[in-house]
Amino acid sequence: MSALIELKQVYKAYANQTILENISLSIEQGEFLTLLGPSGCGKTTLLRLISGFETPDSGDIIIGGNSVLSSPPHLRQVNTVFQSYALFPHMTVFENVAFGLYCEGIAKNEIHQRVNDTLKKVKLADLANRKPSQISGGQQQRVAIARAIVKRPLVLLLDEPLSALDYSLRKAMQIELKQLQRQLGIAFIFVTHDQEEALSLSDRIVVFQNNQIQQIGSPREVYEKPCNLAVAKFIGEANILDTEIEDVNSSHITATLFNKKMQLKHKT
Repeated sequence: MSALIELKQVYKAYANQTILENISLSIEQGEFLTLLGPSGCGKTTLLRLISGFETPDSGDIIIGGNSVLSSPPHLRQVNTVFQSYALFPHMTVFENVAFGLYCEGIAKNEIHQRVNDTLKKVKLADLANRKPSQISGGQQQRVAIARAIVKRPLVLLLDEPLSALDYSLRKAMQIELKQLQRQLGIAFIFVTHDQEEALSLSDRIVVFQNNQIQQIGSPREVYEKPCNLAVAKFIGEANILDTEIEDVNSSHITATLFNKKMQLKHKT
């Protein structure tokens, strides 16, 4: 089965500064994929390339089996939830969610049906007539998600959507977000620099460092078997042991490291 989205050797630079260097990545239908890395490593730029708000300098982006390099954002079957939510303050919750459908010229009775069904999914049916200023931050986040999923995209792009929430609400929304993704059965591409968030939500994690992909794997794989020192230091609390090579004989080195490991186990 072919991937839902494929990035092939994607390169992007601004003013001669490399932002993304030869990124190749496949996203499968229905998976929760997290792009994890420090600020400035290219995560949001990658979302903008997939959504069509930016164009790669080289490489290809394939969605649903077709290259979309020449397709504008509104013709790609992806929707984005921004960090700031970008809700229209003068519109009600219902009107915010329905806005994209009105722009597409969909019949009013279908719009009402789809919006009401979507608001039920995000547990906001009782707040349909309120303005964004009359609901909480967590509820605003759900409105932004509802506005994106009501158009039935192939994939939902989420650019640090929980970063503006307080700690307890952020934890609650993580659970709701994962439940919603399972219910909808569509792919989520989630951007964060929060390691705990990535480990708790993801089916797979893509770790970025220095504008490149360092490792791709399940949360357990990335946490327990980091591919290099940079990933080990970034993904969690790393125990880095200073060692000294006494002999170039590989079997001797293996035995020495094994003995050190056993000594540590006995100490703990």
